[in-house]
Amino acid sequence: MILPVHRHHRFAAPLLARLRVLFALVCLGGALAGCTAQLAPAYDPSIANGVASLNQQAMLLYAQVAGGVPASSFAQRQGTYTQLIGQANALANLAQARPDPTTLPKFLESKVKDWTKLQTLAAPTADILTKIGVQFTTMQNADQSGGISSLEAQAFQQQFNIDIQQALTYENALARGVPQGTSAQN
Repeated sequence: MILPVHRHHRFAAPLLARLRVLFALVCLGGALAGCTAQLAPAYDPSIANGVASLNQQAMLLYAQVAGGVPASSFAQRQGTYTQLIGQANALANLAQARPDPTTLPKFLESKVKDWTKLQTLAAPTADILTKIGVQFTTMQNADQSGGISSLEAQAFQQQFNIDIQQALTYENALARGVPQGTSAQN
């Protein structure tokens, strides 16, 4: 027995297939939306605020030496150098001590055999702050031994600007996931 093919059945099968695929994608998206794998450390407002404060204090020093300064006036800036070097190193220690994410969502644990291979990029803030501390020490030594020319001051400031902008950008990116008015200290 041959059944007649209605015009509507030819168009209904592809439409039903598309609806099934769409439904599956919506269900999969909903399931994955509830699962997160944290690949960056948690936001720490004390680090972010400290980096912003370091930036402000450094800009005051750079403004002071912008026109060039003789070694004979180093004593006026020695305390500022000490404070900036100490602050950069203390912030580097805080950033280094911040725990890295170490767990995957349960449904991914069996699929990823070696989780440590996924952690190939470390948070950059600690290394950047260590580098800034070294740069301030270099600048301090140059200032103490022979003063700083306006060109040298500009070069030190340009390198600092590059590094501090990277640290500020990273720390501000971590803050995006934290609701306003709360702090996520771990």
